[in-house]
Amino acid sequence: MTRLVLVHGRDNQGLDADVLDRTWTAVLDAGLSAAGSGRVLHDDDTAFVFYADTLAGLVAGDAEPPPVTVHALAALPDAELAFVAAVAEEVLRGAGAGVPARPEGAGTGGGADVGAWLNLLLSALDRYVPGLSSGVVVLLARDVWAYLHDDAVRTRIDDAVAAAIPADGPAVVIAHSLGSVVAYSVLREHPDAARWDVPLLLTLGSPLAIRAIRDALAARAPLRVPAPVRRWVAARDRRDALALHGLGPDAFPLDPATLAIEDLVVANAAPGRHAAAVLLADGSPAGYLALPEVAGAVGAALDD
Repeated sequence: MTRLVLVHGRDNQGLDADVLDRTWTAVLDAGLSAAGSGRVLHDDDTAFVFYADTLAGLVAGDAEPPPVTVHALAALPDAELAFVAAVAEEVLRGAGAGVPARPEGAGTGGGADVGAWLNLLLSALDRYVPGLSSGVVVLLARDVWAYLHDDAVRTRIDDAVAAAIPADGPAVVIAHSLGSVVAYSVLREHPDAARWDVPLLLTLGSPLAIRAIRDALAARAPLRVPAPVRRWVAARDRRDALALHGLGPDAFPLDPATLAIEDLVVANAAPGRHAAAVLLADGSPAGYLALPEVAGAVGAALDD
């Protein structure tokens, strides 16, 4: 039996993991139905990996991390500040918003210089990019930084995801937003990867092709389709400001290019165009997994 492994994105800390699991399953069920599939998912079909609270605690060094604010950013190490600024600048450019003029010296030195440039970028994000707050960009960038640069953070998250992937049968891996960075890294680098069979890796609203994130991943190992993955579909809405580019050879060059990543451009009706699975106020399903073209890829992999 092919199992589903679901890996959520950013900004889920403090939420109820069971509720998130049920929401993802309900929305995917609706998408499968819209795709003409007669499959109905059951609890034993899926493994929902909820790492949000663990990651938030590890990043903050506390089980109850304070909210990230622009005012606190200047206290971050220079390299992390520069990484967050690079992500924010590319999100602005990708959204077609104007990038503020960089004050002379800002962003080229340390500490206050980088912080001043970042504050300008974050203010522009709040002003010019609808459906996306600067806080979300900061949280995403900081979590990606911690995940890619802190061995303790990465090991704990990776081992939890790896434990959810069966070694005795195939598994479809569905990963949203930050979860796509985690899932990609686990499938590419984890010691257990040789034991896995992944007929489909489905990434939703993935920031993998944001230059700063891509380059940080490439510094760890060559960009490639992970060995266990037989098919990779990357679904994105062009209005999703965190999924700036498709994962084609220009934005995400593979070495070696053994398998093409399929860029699936869709219209995500969820607020902000980024969510994987939400139930709207009227109870109707929305998000990437509600779309028949996205859920249809999952159904095909489960039926294969």
